[in-house]
Amino acid sequence: MEKSLITRRIVKLACLLLTCAAVSAALASDCPIGDLNGDCKVNLLDLGIMGENWLDSEPDLPLETIVINEVMAHSHGILPDWLELYNTSGVPVNLSGWYISDSDSPLTKYKIPNGTIIPAHGYITFNQNDHFGIPHGNPTDRPFLLSENGETVYLSFPDIVTNPQHVCDDRKFGASARNISLGRYTNSTGDVKFVAMDANTPGAANSGPKVGPIVISEIMYDPIAGSSAEYIELHNTANYTVYLQTYDPCVPGYSPWKFTEGPEYEFPPGTPIHANGYAIVARDPAAFTAAFGAMPPDVNVYGPFEDDTKLSNDGENVEISMPGELEDPNEPTGDHVYVRIDNVRYSDGSQHKDWPGLDPWPKGPDNNGESLNIIDPNLFGDDVENWEAGTANPGT
Repeated sequence: MEKSLITRRIVKLACLLLTCAAVSAALASDCPIGDLNGDCKVNLLDLGIMGENWLDSEPDLPLETIVINEVMAHSHGILPDWLELYNTSGVPVNLSGWYISDSDSPLTKYKIPNGTIIPAHGYITFNQNDHFGIPHGNPTDRPFLLSENGETVYLSFPDIVTNPQHVCDDRKFGASARNISLGRYTNSTGDVKFVAMDANTPGAANSGPKVGPIVISEIMYDPIAGSSAEYIELHNTANYTVYLQTYDPCVPGYSPWKFTEGPEYEFPPGTPIHANGYAIVARDPAAFTAAFGAMPPDVNVYGPFEDDTKLSNDGENVEISMPGELEDPNEPTGDHVYVRIDNVRYSDGSQHKDWPGLDPWPKGPDNNGESLNIIDPNLFGDDVENWEAGTANPGT
């Protein structure tokens, strides 16, 4: 880069800083907009921070190259909760003066220390004990904890032009099970999911999604026999019986699993799915049996769907979940949040507006006598690549 060009850029940055300082003083705010090092002043130290980020980065490198990659929000006091960032770019990025928050107001709850560099294609982890959960003497400090019941976390950069923060990434996540992290996973259509991970990997590449042992394995959403014959098949990939209930020490007793998206249904207490076995949840068990016959002795048929709900012929998200922690720990008889066990967002192959390009789902199950069948129940289920149209074969 020519020396004259560098000089012009420095002058331009200096002018921006001085302008922000003047505006901030006029508004009598707590800290000027151009303050990047937390001393509530705008001076050459802030210019140095801006210059360091500017000179060390690729030209036009988008700020969105730094993403929230993995979170542990339910360590339950055994270890601190933590949050991991990932640099998707091929150059190191200086995170000095960036912020992490669990709220969009303010976005400035935790200020990343000066001199924090995330390597090219590298990772960096922050935890509640040493970072965002304690005050550090910055005027904007508002210590926070990650919620095991789910919330949204934000990564932002101080942008003196847009006043005052540019959100680089925000990630909404649901309730999580104890000591299981949630992380980014990109499926075959490029859709980024934030789901339970198979292993916790702070500071390293994500392990991949946690799958099973209970998975959604077949969906019949538009049977020729009529909508009353709709069903969802569940499969147990484990070599032991799984009971669709979770022990609740606050009751004490067991609380049942249920579908939290798609048709409404809560399983009876003690519902088993035998080792490597199947279970059917039917909109109308009698209509299901009339259309598809009796199931093998070890395959139970549950139903009907509650509140006259049904599977959408256009497609929707179907999700089965287990009870998690209480919404309010001070009310032991109150409602639980629910932790996702498995889900699939299916379609009928014609909802092009909902997909990047053409709807990739097969059209065979759309009132043609076929159902959607998972290809490999040991792989991530919320991915069209792992589903195919085939002859309805519930219970096997």
